[in-house]
Amino acid sequence: MPRITAPFTIVARPAEPAEGTAAPTVGRTTFDKVFAGGALVGTSVVHFVSTASETGPVAYVALERVEGVLDGLAGAFVLRHVGTIVDGVPTLDLQVVPGTSTGGLAGLSGSGSIEHTPAGARLELDYEV
Repeated sequence: MPRITAPFTIVARPAEPAEGTAAPTVGRTTFDKVFAGGALVGTSVVHFVSTASETGPVAYVALERVEGVLDGLAGAFVLRHVGTIVDGVPTLDLQVVPGTSTGGLAGLSGSGSIEHTPAGARLELDYEV
C-alpha cells in the first residue's frame, strides 16, 4: 500500500457560537486546506465539530472533502476524522470514507494521520485505488 506525505496550509472560517455557556461545550468550525507539494495537490473543506471540558478540547469529529490530484490521479474523496485528547495526548482515526471517491480516484481506500509541527502541517495517507 503506497504512503504519501502531503504538506498543507489551513485557514479557519469564523466559528459558529458554541452550544452551551458552561463546559462541556460543543462547537462547529469549517476549515479550508490547500495541499501544495508532495504527492497530493488540491484543496479541501473540513466540517469540524468539537467538544471541550473545563480544561480544554477533548474530542472532535469531522468530514473533509478533498479534491485534487493524488499521485497523478485526479478526483475527489472524503476523509472521516475521529479525534480525542486524553491527558494532553491526542489520538486520531483518519479513514477514507468508502464509496466517496470519484474520477481517477474511484475505489480509493485508505487511512492516515495528520501532524502539526513547527515546520508546518502534513497529511500522511496509506492508500489503494
